[in-house]
This record gives sequence, structure tokens and C-alpha cells, in this order.
Amino acid sequence: MSRRSLSARLMLWLAAAQIAGTLLLVPITDFLVSISGVIPGWQVAPDDWGEYRLHALVAASVTREGGAPRLEPTPALRAYVASNAGALYAAFDCAGVALPGSSPQLIAALGGLRDIDATTLKFHLPGEDARGSLRRVASGAGACAVAAYGYRFAWSDLLAVACLFLTPHSAIVIAPAVLGALAIAWVVVRRGLAPLRAAAEQVAAIDMNTLHKRVVVDDAPREVAPFVEAVNGALSRLDAGVAAQRRFTANAAHELRTPIAIMRAHADNPDDAAFRRAMRRDIRRAQTIVEQLLATARFSIRDAPKETDIDLCAAVLAMVADYTPLVIENGRRIEFEPPPARTIVRGDKWALECVIANLLDNALRAEPEGGVVEVRVLATAMVEVVDHGAGVPLADRDNIFEPFWRRVTKSNGAGLGLGLGLGLAISKTLAELMGGSISVAETRGGGATFRLALRKSEAAAVAA
Repeated sequence: MSRRSLSARLMLWLAAAQIAGTLLLVPITDFLVSISGVIPGWQVAPDDWGEYRLHALVAASVTREGGAPRLEPTPALRAYVASNAGALYAAFDCAGVALPGSSPQLIAALGGLRDIDATTLKFHLPGEDARGSLRRVASGAGACAVAAYGYRFAWSDLLAVACLFLTPHSAIVIAPAVLGALAIAWVVVRRGLAPLRAAAEQVAAIDMNTLHKRVVVDDAPREVAPFVEAVNGALSRLDAGVAAQRRFTANAAHELRTPIAIMRAHADNPDDAAFRRAMRRDIRRAQTIVEQLLATARFSIRDAPKETDIDLCAAVLAMVADYTPLVIENGRRIEFEPPPARTIVRGDKWALECVIANLLDNALRAEPEGGVVEVRVLATAMVEVVDHGAGVPLADRDNIFEPFWRRVTKSNGAGLGLGLGLGLAISKTLAELMGGSISVAETRGGGATFRLALRKSEAAAVAA
């Protein structure tokens, strides 16, 4: 796709500004000088600027009927005379003969026109202070002389003055100046945009392996510097995002490596009495990690959850029922406490099940053997998953929702790593996408209580 050149646009705008300045600023400046009185003896009075519009209206009224030219006032000329009671006009052919429709007063005053050889003539009628002007113009009946008298200045007259410059003669005079200015502008624009082209070359040299590089701002002009700084900011964010993705990939590989290594070790001893149980546990762990990676990939392409009305108690109870055999197999128990009334929330059923599954899996791993995992659904559209394990220190309660966050403690002189994988990070993302939130608090007597807050369905509330 072809793109418009900034240099060409700048030069075109410059040319348009020069032409507009010549057509408008010159007459306007001349007018302001004439009324300011800054130049002693200036012969142009403000009302003199009104002659051009009246001349144009009279020239437009000259027509040729039956082979003879005639002055037939147009509606615009009649309106002008109606608003300027002292205005008079006349038109003469090239032989100095007045055209029908001309003012008798002007015909009498300018009767010797055929003996005068002048392109422009200023005059006064005897006993009057008004100003008059006679000028040769082009009309619909050919060249003629138009006399105008008693005109008054109006701001709209400046447009008629500007039209005087719209002639081939003016174009020939202005063209060299405009072309010269464009040539100078091309050189100036090229030089002025050189820092921008240099910055573009630096950006083009940056790839995925050199995201740490930045565009030099010191040589950029003041107008270009904000753009260069914005590009550097975007590169910084991109660099941080790529670095996070690389850490994510490395941590995910590490998380998968551990259960796979354990399964391989168990496969080498198939006669072990605990072989099947261990294999199921390791396969479940690997499956959980893969599902979490798929969920992360799903949200990386911005697939928003599809919201529907969900019976919160029924959805959570179904997940508890699915996890009950696994809980019992691992030597724990699970208790479910329903809400006092039916609670309908707004959200995505798959996302809700994913969050509950992650919270149950986290609680199952944290609950000591023989303990009880408690699941409560409250009437306030909140779900609590309670374990009685080691709990989460207050300083770590925000960090545990980061992907693959790991806390290292010391136990009997040995390093103990606590890794939380992707489950809680995905749960936080899903909760926020559904308009809810997730948090963790301390369980009374020890342990962690995870609270999932959701939005109640407005439609269900109205129906109730």
C-alpha cells in the first residue's frame, strides 16, 4: 500500500499558504494600512476598497441583446443599490458610447470619455464628497469601461479585491516565487526530518534478540522527542513482556519435568505396591499443568468468558462431588455447606469450574492427612475453600497469585521451595474477567481460606 509522503504534504500546505497569503493577506494588509494612517499622505481611503465589488456587479450586468450591448441590472446589483442609496453606475463601450441602463448623471459627467485614454480614472461629481472610479473591465459583451460612484466599504468587498489576483498575469508573477519557496521547503523539510529517519533506522534494527536497545533521544528535535520516547517506552514494555514469557516457558518446563521424571522412575519399578496410586497422582499433576497452560494460552489471545446465569450452589457442589473420590483416596475428607437460599451469579461456567478446581486442588495439597477441606457457598455470592495446612504468610498473600511464584524457606538447614504453579494466577485472571475477585485469609486455628467473590445476576434478582 502506497503511503502519503510527509514531505510532500508539508510542501503542498506551504504552497497553499503562500497562495492564500498572496490573495488574501496582501489586500487585507493594504486595507489595514490605508485606514491606520501610519503613512502620511496616503491617497487610498477605506471606501476606495468598495469600488471593486461594484465594478464586478456592473460588469456582470452588461449583456448583449439583439447584437447591441446593454446594461441590465442583475438582482445582486439591485440589492447593492438598495442598500447603498447614493450608489450610481454606468457602462461605456470601447468607443466611449454609454450603454442603455447607465446613470444619466455619470453619462453627463463622463461625456468626454472618448477623448481620454486611461485604464483607470478617479473622479468626483460636482458639489459632492463621494468618490467615483472608472475602470476598463471584461464583461459578457466584451471589453468595456465601467463607472462606479458612491460606493461604501464592506468587509465582504475584500473578496472582490482578492479575485483581482486570480488572473493569468498574477499566476505568472506568483509562480516563480511559489516554485522557489517549494524548492527551499523541500531542502528544509528533508534536513528537518533527518533525525526522524535516523530514529526509524534504529527501530528497524531492533529484533527479538535486541529488545534491550533504545532509540537515541538526544539528537531528536523537540517535536519528535515525544514520539521517540513513546517508542522507547513501548520497547521497554515489550522487552519486559518477552522476558516474562521466557521465564514463564522455563518455569512451565520445570513444572512438567518433575512429574514426568517421577512417572519415569515409577515406570522403572512396575512391581512396586504403590505403583498405580503414584502413577495416577503424577498423571493428574501433569494433566493439571497442561490444562493450566492451555487456559493461559486461551486468555493470551483475549478470549473473554461468555457470561450466563449460573446456580452457584449447584456448580460448586458438582465440582466437590467430582473431587470427593480423589480427596478420600489421598486420606482426607471434604465438607460442603450450601447457602440458605438459591444464589444465581453472572459468569462463565467453564471459568467458574476452572477456578473452583484450582482452589480445591490447592486445598487438597495443603490439607494435612486425615484433615477436612471445607467448602462453603454464601448467600453473598461468595465461595470459601478452607484448608488447615501451613497457611500463607501475610507478606506473601499478594505474591501467590503470580505465575509460578516460589517462596524458599529454611527447614532444618535445608532449602524448601514452595511453588504454586499457574493455578492461583489463572484463578485470579478468570475471577477478574467475570467481574469478581479472589483473595486469601488465615483460617482460624491455622491454614488458608480462599474467598472467591462473584457478581449476582441482576435478572435473577429482579425475577425474585
